[in-house]
Amino acid sequence: MKEKIVKLIELFLILSPLFDMLTAFMLKVLNIDFTIGMIVRFIIILICLLYLIFIYKRKDKKYLLLILGSIFIYLVIFLLVMGVNKDINILLFEAKNALKTFYLPILLISFYAISKENKAFISDKTIITVYIIYLLGIFIPDILGIGFDSYEVTKTGSIGFFNTANEISAIISILMPIFLLYLYNKRNFILTVLLVGVLVFDILSIGTKGPLLSFLIIIGVVLIIYFIYLIKEKYYKKISLLLLLLVALTSFMVINLPKTAFYKNIEIHLDFLKVDSIFDVFTDYELFDHFIFSSRLKFLNNTFNDYKESKVSEKIFGIGYYENEEDTKMIEMDYFDILFRHGIVGFALYMTIFVYFLVKAIKYTKALKDNPTKVCNYLSLFLIIILSLITGHVLLAPSVSIFVALIFQRKEVIK
Repeated sequence: MKEKIVKLIELFLILSPLFDMLTAFMLKVLNIDFTIGMIVRFIIILICLLYLIFIYKRKDKKYLLLILGSIFIYLVIFLLVMGVNKDINILLFEAKNALKTFYLPILLISFYAISKENKAFISDKTIITVYIIYLLGIFIPDILGIGFDSYEVTKTGSIGFFNTANEISAIISILMPIFLLYLYNKRNFILTVLLVGVLVFDILSIGTKGPLLSFLIIIGVVLIIYFIYLIKEKYYKKISLLLLLLVALTSFMVINLPKTAFYKNIEIHLDFLKVDSIFDVFTDYELFDHFIFSSRLKFLNNTFNDYKESKVSEKIFGIGYYENEEDTKMIEMDYFDILFRHGIVGFALYMTIFVYFLVKAIKYTKALKDNPTKVCNYLSLFLIIILSLITGHVLLAPSVSIFVALIFQRKEVIK
């Protein structure tokens, strides 16, 4: 039974990018508002909960169920507060968003239980398979010129057959170190060139900042580590060759960057802001916020003001997702969205669970003897932490947070 559940979760995970494509097709082409991808992910979490409640038998089960019960008790109180302070007709909307937000903590607890009893739970091979499907789901439609636009207005870019640029960008970013480690371990030059080429094409065609920033961080860290190694071993010839290669690659990027959606979006953004020089952005707070953070700091300030003016019950349990008879604009900085939408209690509960499993993942990584794997794990964890803050859609989007939970429980490394 245990093995069948693990296989079922694995199957749903592999199929999830295909369901995401189907969802995008239904929304963008058929205009049918039916998110099958979300349904599939909640089927996954139901299976995980059934495992934890009825199959898991270890001594710590009562503690896990206590934490799980605390989450559901909080969610009930949250909905009661929303029902008292707002129109009862929006409870379904509030419930849906609250469940999306607490998808990750519930999944962290469930995956922890499953992985303790199943060492082979969701291997790197499965994660890489899913990642390549996501890459090709962007690459092939974009090459054929039939991909969906990343943005509805003004900016350019394409996300292939997917629905939201932010969520796809987050998935591409946080799994990138695992993908690059897989290519490093395969030691297949042709495969590496082809798949890295697809990755770079996707990064530049999407037009968002997150994947490019992640790629540069990863490459920067790897180069620094390699340079330190070469200097220690006094491989000066290799250092010279590597520097020449870097100059060549940088020159190639500089020449071709203006042709990409990412560069065009920078130009569009600067023109919209009526900025003559990019250096002007760093001397004006509003320009800096608009250009670097896409006005997230403004939304943060607006939400903070709403929170300050809210009732005491809302400060404690959250102001929710529906304000002033409209769907409230999210800040898109995950930690702040959790704090204001779910108040002091919700934030404390959420972050206690998140930090606990993050610390466990860091301790596991610290104990690893394989340096490439150690670097890979640290990079994935770092990207989860930093992207949650600056771009969002990492902890609060189930399509992304399911991979966060997998990274936290990751044990197996494929060679």
